[in-house]
Amino acid sequence: MIWVLPALGAAFFMAAADGLTKRYFSDLPLSQVVMVRLSGLAVSGLVILFLIPWPELDSWFFWGVAAAIPAEVAANFLYIRALQVSPLSLTMPFTAFTPAFSLFTGIIILGEAPSWQGFLGMGLLVAGAYVLNLHQFRQGWLAPFKAVTTETGSWMMLLVSFLYAYTSVMGRGMVLHSSPWFVAGLYPVILFGCVSTGLAVKGELDFNWTRRTGPALLVALCMAAMAVCHFQAVAMVQAAYMIAVKRLSILFAMAYGALVLREAKPLQHLTAGAVIIFGAVIIVAWG
Repeated sequence: MIWVLPALGAAFFMAAADGLTKRYFSDLPLSQVVMVRLSGLAVSGLVILFLIPWPELDSWFFWGVAAAIPAEVAANFLYIRALQVSPLSLTMPFTAFTPAFSLFTGIIILGEAPSWQGFLGMGLLVAGAYVLNLHQFRQGWLAPFKAVTTETGSWMMLLVSFLYAYTSVMGRGMVLHSSPWFVAGLYPVILFGCVSTGLAVKGELDFNWTRRTGPALLVALCMAAMAVCHFQAVAMVQAAYMIAVKRLSILFAMAYGALVLREAKPLQHLTAGAVIIFGAVIIVAWG
């Protein structure tokens, strides 16, 4: 069970990075905040690449990277924008929907029918999303669902979850055609390079965020620590179990929003987050 410690570490550092991003960088242009986050991942990636042996790579690996990067870039920008415009309590729970989207991908593409546990998990995800906006029930029984579409950060995070369902499949393929630690090192470096190049071409590459030295360094360190903990846990146990524990980052981030940022309705939102996480865990472990 020693793998639980790095998995919890990944959850904690991810939530810390989200909370710090929300508190100290919500007022900056979107492109700068994305660079804050990716810089930490890129540095940790370079360190990993320096320390590990490099595997032989085939053409599939490069095709997989090329197919995943555009969706990964879009997901990162949407993720940060959601953090900027909406409370953590109304955005972070929707990051748990990735396993459900993965199930639907299996149905549509592979013809794989989910187990009854998978359907139960999806039901809990929907129930949690409903409880998240339960206070709007007085406006009609569908109002809590409609609130998801009107809260910008909520629907953005749903889209992020959909994109991550796709990139996670591509990521598994990359690992199968290389090694877990190699992907952990190279992928964020390529992502950072692509985003930096794109922003430079558009004339939007700006490093004003480095003036906020303390918060920027903390976010970068949290992202680097999250990546190291994530792959250390994956190396010790099946990815499904690690991801299930890492979902606790949602509750950590929501608790930060309630205690530090004073976001409204903390008990209702934390309850909804717990239901959503439970549903995600069921899908990951048994769906």
